[in-house]
Amino acid sequence: MVNKQHSFSWRKFIASMKFGMILLLLLAGYSTLGTLIPQERPLGFYEETYSGLVFILIRIFQLHKVYSSVYFILLTLLFSANLIFCSLRRLPGTIRLYKRDLHIDSLLKKEAQFEIPLEGMEDSKSLFPGLGYRKFETVDVDGKSIVYAIRRRSGYFGSYLVHLGILIVILALSSGKLFGYETYLTGIPGDELAVTDTDYVINLTDFDILYRADYSIHQYISTVEFRGSDKEIIETGDISVNSPMRTRGYKIYQSGTGWMMELVAREGEEEILRERFYQSGAVMLEEQNLALEFRSFYPDFVLSGGKAYTKTPFLNQPKYLFILYEDGKSVYMNVASPGETIRYGDVEFQAFEPRLFTVLQVVRDPGAVFAALGGALMLIGLLLTFYFVPGYLMAEDKQGKRILSGGSHKNKEAYRLEIEERLDRLKKREGT
Repeated sequence: MVNKQHSFSWRKFIASMKFGMILLLLLAGYSTLGTLIPQERPLGFYEETYSGLVFILIRIFQLHKVYSSVYFILLTLLFSANLIFCSLRRLPGTIRLYKRDLHIDSLLKKEAQFEIPLEGMEDSKSLFPGLGYRKFETVDVDGKSIVYAIRRRSGYFGSYLVHLGILIVILALSSGKLFGYETYLTGIPGDELAVTDTDYVINLTDFDILYRADYSIHQYISTVEFRGSDKEIIETGDISVNSPMRTRGYKIYQSGTGWMMELVAREGEEEILRERFYQSGAVMLEEQNLALEFRSFYPDFVLSGGKAYTKTPFLNQPKYLFILYEDGKSVYMNVASPGETIRYGDVEFQAFEPRLFTVLQVVRDPGAVFAALGGALMLIGLLLTFYFVPGYLMAEDKQGKRILSGGSHKNKEAYRLEIEERLDRLKKREGT
């Protein structure tokens, strides 16, 4: 009795589909964490926001900068290597298949997946085109006439185009995250918004929201001027959802909106703070250990059944929901009208002049074109894989009868049914 020992091969494992699936799951999970956890904030933000254990995990696994982390780069490189090695490992066999199907000798060695007697359909000139094979050849083999045709051999390479497309998309997205640019700008009409780490400035000249008859939002529109360092206007126009401004390699998207007010805080008679108070944001009074959060805004406030909502999007009966924190703990929550004074101890808060603000996203992605190319290759590869399945047909004499035989690279039963249906239609059309 012989005991066979199988040695482990790292090269085969790296090129295996199992390793590829493991890497894909790890990449998907790691990227999901990067979506759920705010990115590129100071470490102090995560220490204050999350529990001790979660903060330690964020710091160790660099979850605060997922797309530029060592882990993401390593996983991307390994997955790319897996795609390359997997494709290279299978490529010689695929090329042999592609070349082999060109020759009648290789087709004769194949075991036919079906055989159909041809009665009254011996004329190959109408037979093969009617079965979906416009090109066919007639050869003599051992004194016997054989007509054969091959189609869709390009389908053998569909999976390679899918792999190549995935590889290009991954590299393009990674390069976009590593070398691209993204920032968010918040403002109201009249603001001059500096585009962070550039010499460009965006002048926000107007902002409007278009409503439908039922007050649902139809469109957000920001009117802007894009200026250079010398204040010269480079581009002007409207930015709306799904209609960004494109200029100087940047795309400027309409990203969001909300309400803001001017906030004044006083301690006794002294004004200790004056700044903008944005919805979903908060202001801090560090010396007093107080924070005021602007949770929600109701332009046309209605209270029904203990629940607050807005009747219309217009400033008819405006109120805002606030939460007051002391030493990081919630101590007071209520709704207040603009201009109403909120008192807590010796401190007073007053918010007034509610206005809509806009959020613009400024992006430059050097990998966008390549990502589109990769996506196109993936689509072509999928079309080749599922709709260009290689197949062949042969018509030859066997035991005094003309027999049609053939086969397909996959979906064999479906291919046989397709040929039978085409043959039946052809017989009916020619009256045989």
